Amino acid sequence: MLEDLLYEVLPVVGFAMIASTVFVILVMRKCTKDTLIFCLFFAVADLLAGIGTIIDGFYGVIATIYGNTVDTISPFDCLTRAVNVPIFLITDYLHILLLAAFVLDRLIQILFPVSYGNMFPFFINWKMFIILVFLSAGLSFQGLTYPVESRFNSSVRLMSQCRFDEVVGEEFYFKHILTMQWGPIVCIGALCLVIVIYCIRQSKHKWSYNWSEDTGVTKQLFATIFMRCFLSGLSVHVPLLLIARTNEGRELMVIKDHIARVSYWIVVIVFQPLWYIMILTSFQQNVHSLFNRYSHNTERKWQSANDPPEETPAHLDRHGSPNPFGSWYSMTGNITGEAGLNIENQRSVSFYYND
Repeated sequence: MLEDLLYEVLPVVGFAMIASTVFVILVMRKCTKDTLIFCLFFAVADLLAGIGTIIDGFYGVIATIYGNTVDTISPFDCLTRAVNVPIFLITDYLHILLLAAFVLDRLIQILFPVSYGNMFPFFINWKMFIILVFLSAGLSFQGLTYPVESRFNSSVRLMSQCRFDEVVGEEFYFKHILTMQWGPIVCIGALCLVIVIYCIRQSKHKWSYNWSEDTGVTKQLFATIFMRCFLSGLSVHVPLLLIARTNEGRELMVIKDHIARVSYWIVVIVFQPLWYIMILTSFQQNVHSLFNRYSHNTERKWQSANDPPEETPAHLDRHGSPNPFGSWYSMTGNITGEAGLNIENQRSVSFYYND
């Protein structure tokens, strides 16, 4: 059965998501002073989604292979058994809110570059991310209304797999999937407006003299958020469209939520480092420094007592005899006055007198 195979694949996809997001976090961990901190925000949100994917996969494997697939369960019990459902609710809304925040950040930077440079450290930070997480959790409560209200209704039963669309209810899921489909498209429309304003401001010097950001960085940030929005909308729209148009659509409709999610997880999250490398110069430089941290500048700065003596150029006196401490004018040399010390490798001489 296709659903059984899907549950076996989900843990692999989940681990790939976690590996991809951890890599992004390691590479961009120092980018907390500029707008690139949004890359860290998305990575943390994707990391939570990866954890939920692993939980979803293992729970599905246990329910389909080791359990009885004809067993039924109440929607409320699914919230305690399949904890991936509330995780997906939160991460879905968090993703949309982060897209909107990134686009709003670009709009403010274009319209008010000087004010943006002054207020950026106070608003675009981890406190804002935590606020967005709590806001996402608040929006997720409406998805829990159906399972809570049907808690004591014995006539409302679901399959033991606890599919996301069945747990949250068909009415809420329809609104939820529309948000996931059209949220990125709306952000693309807003981003196009921002790009038009940017081009207008760049057309005349007097409109862009107070620019507070490097032009190259601005273009890279535009490309980053546009790529994220475009791939997010595409990865959700295309699978649902194909499912609706195929003859086997009835069978695929049962797992339509999983198909759309797997498409989004692979295209957007797993392959995220690839298009970061193609777009962001900072990401390229950080990747290079991460993998070459110990591959260069390996010269040892300390000397061991067991090390052989360094080969130094011989100091010859005027007769051609090796005499590193001697004078050019005396075989014995002198320390005060005209001493023949090697300037490149200076040495000290001590004299001891015994009675």
